[in-house]
Amino acid sequence: MRPLVVVALVGACVDLEPDTGTWVPAAALTGPLAPELGPPPAPRAPTDTLRVGSWNVHYGDNPDELVASITGDPLLRETDVWLVQEIDAHPAEPQTRTAVLAERLGMTWVYAPAREQDHGGTHGLAILARYPLSNAHIRALPFFAQPVRSRPRIALAVDVRVGAETLTVVNLHLDVRLGPVDRIRQLAPAAETLAGRLVLGGDLNSNPWAWLQATIPLLATAAIVGQDQAVVVDDYLATLGYAIAIPATAATATTSLASTRLDGLYQRGAAFGASGVVRVPGSDHYPIVADVRLSSSDPP
Repeated sequence: MRPLVVVALVGACVDLEPDTGTWVPAAALTGPLAPELGPPPAPRAPTDTLRVGSWNVHYGDNPDELVASITGDPLLRETDVWLVQEIDAHPAEPQTRTAVLAERLGMTWVYAPAREQDHGGTHGLAILARYPLSNAHIRALPFFAQPVRSRPRIALAVDVRVGAETLTVVNLHLDVRLGPVDRIRQLAPAAETLAGRLVLGGDLNSNPWAWLQATIPLLATAAIVGQDQAVVVDDYLATLGYAIAIPATAATATTSLASTRLDGLYQRGAAFGASGVVRVPGSDHYPIVADVRLSSSDPP
């Protein structure tokens, strides 16, 4: 009877507030959560293959270390677009950390705060690129009321213009302590509401655990639950026509407790080339990268 009790406890969904969100233009948002848009980047020749990376930078406390890790690795230094999660902006610092990171990499950027911090700053998502960005939009994702550390979650979408080609890029950071059903419920508004060719990625927190009352990870319940959340997310997005860059068996976090794929990159309507996880210092996550072929003649 004990496993049945566990299933009943972990199978219940967390309280969810109604999803009334829509994609809002960045220019329409004001106040402390207003996005920051960088200046146009230096002109750059178009390319048929865009390298896209995603990295949860764990507050971005040390931009110098992040820049050193990126520029010191042959795969990372050639990345054209970065999806950045968990980056802060502090009022005592002369620039946002997104601006510092982007400028040192020679990129433009969009920084979208998801929430205010107790210190008066903000915490959110960013997209950095070597090519012009346009049509930035933000969407509030379904909010899950949890016993501890409930957080508002957003998705950030922007168009990357590479010569005559345009690719929509979507960045997001999902809650940690969710079961598979709730994780898909939080992901769905970002994955299902945009048309056309796009790349979606970020820290999906697709951990392999069941959660007792959205608080305690039950680390030895894989046989009971029967699903790794990375596999669940991949299966769901595949039904929507997305291709998967990083396999569910890849580890994208630095701790042995989280030796699983928390982060992901997916595309729809383009084609992936090489991809992988790059083990460099700078955060409690590793960056992931994938090449996206942009040529209109490539198969979708």
